[in-house]
Amino acid sequence: MSELQFEQYVLPVSDKMYRYAFSILKDSELASDVVQECLTKIWNKKSTLTNINNHEAWVMRIVRNQCYDWIKLNRYTMLTDEQQTLPDTQFTDDTTLLNDRLNWLQVALDRLPDKQKEVFHLREIEDMTYQDIAEVLSMSISDVKVNIHRARLKVREIILKIDAYGIAN
Repeated sequence: MSELQFEQYVLPVSDKMYRYAFSILKDSELASDVVQECLTKIWNKKSTLTNINNHEAWVMRIVRNQCYDWIKLNRYTMLTDEQQTLPDTQFTDDTTLLNDRLNWLQVALDRLPDKQKEVFHLREIEDMTYQDIAEVLSMSISDVKVNIHRARLKVREIILKIDAYGIAN
C-alpha cells in the first residue's frame, strides 16, 4: 500500500474508526489514542498490504482488536449509567424528552450481549454492509444477520417496556 493508497483507503475511514473505538471504550481521549495507534500500525505496514481486498473491514478489525487489547491490558471497566448520565436542567422539555429517549436507548444497547452490541453498532451506526461486518468480526453473514435481528428485537422489547411502564426491567 503506497502513501496514495493510504490516503485514499484508510484516512477517509478515520472518523468511523474513532466512532467504533468510542463505542467500545466509552472514552473520547482513549478512543483517539487507539485510533492514532491503529493509523501508525497501518502506516508502518503500508508497503506490505497490497493484497487487502476490503480495506475498510480490515481497518475496522484492527481498531476492534486494539480496543480489546487495551481493555485486557488495563483491566478497563465501563462506566456505569450513573457515571455517564449527569442531570442538566438547562434544556427545554422537548430536549429533555429526547435526551431521556437516547439514555434509555443506551440502556437497552448496554444490555445486549457484546457480540450483538458490536454487530448492531457496525450496522446501524456505521452503516456497514453485512459482508463487511462479517469480515470485521470474523463471522459468517448468516451469524451477522441473526445477531442483528436478535439485537433489534431486544432493543425494541426494552424500549416498549419503558414506554408502557416507565421501567427498563
